[in-house]
Amino acid sequence: MRYYFFELLACPECKSDDLILHEFDVKEDKVDLDVEKIKCKEKCSYQRKPANEVSLDVCRKCVNLDVIDGVIICKNCGRWYPIIDGIPRMLNDKYRKYHEDVEFLKKYLNKIPSNIKSLMKIPELNEK
Repeated sequence: MRYYFFELLACPECKSDDLILHEFDVKEDKVDLDVEKIKCKEKCSYQRKPANEVSLDVCRKCVNLDVIDGVIICKNCGRWYPIIDGIPRMLNDKYRKYHEDVEFLKKYLNKIPSNIKSLMKIPELNEK
């Protein structure tokens, strides 16, 4: 998932766009894009500050970065969504697979800072 894509996301459960991105694995993957056209409008998720405070040089670096594994957390409802192999899996609860959530959490939960973890609605990590 590219950082500039994050600005377009909203929580499928509560529709809030007040989301937190936490990356576990980021890789550089050169792309040929017009930075002026895809530059973030409101907030820069790469620098974690307002987009108008970010230089075009930073944007040029950012467009080449791909979040491979990470987690997106909704600050409004506490719902969390894994990013696996570069794809944010932002599914409503009825479409999620509990065992996949458990496997993801077992792999990454200890890598999530406690201030972010405290916002997450984390299921029991015992298989159903």
